[in-house]
Amino acid sequence: MILRILYNLMQVAVVIGFAPLIEGVATKLKENLQSKRGPSVFQPYRDLRKLLYKDEVIAEQASWIFRAAPYVAFTAPVFVTLLIPVLTRYPLFLAFMGDMLGGGFVLALGGFFTTLAAADTGNPYGPMGASRTRMVGFLAEPVFIIVFLTLSFIAGSTIPYVVQSHWVTPIANFF
Repeated sequence: MILRILYNLMQVAVVIGFAPLIEGVATKLKENLQSKRGPSVFQPYRDLRKLLYKDEVIAEQASWIFRAAPYVAFTAPVFVTLLIPVLTRYPLFLAFMGDMLGGGFVLALGGFFTTLAAADTGNPYGPMGASRTRMVGFLAEPVFIIVFLTLSFIAGSTIPYVVQSHWVTPIANFF
């Protein structure tokens, strides 16, 4: 049990640590495709460091939603990380608590709170930017839903570690 908790903590640390690097690599690839030079792949780490040292600015009319939204938006993907096995093949600490649909709802909760925070400030530009961001999400999310439901249908389950074990075993036997 202790080993599984250790793997959970290590998985969360890996996901949090490498998420900015993946964003930097994606940005670098996009810049290369457009024949531009672009920033370093480590630029998201520099941006995060700069943002963590900035002072907090809160509008006077903002409610508790504005203060809670960053915590919910950060915690939602970390919680989903505990549901999906990345470093192991067996169910992790919280794997029995959710399936792919539950993970999608938790991720949507983070986006929902971010949109609410943008609308909560009372500034007309916040909801406009939030609606643009949600529109991109509405265009991309159905593709993910179709892929996840197809994988779940073939595997016969929507629990992530069952789907992963269904796909990892044939691939491992292939090599």
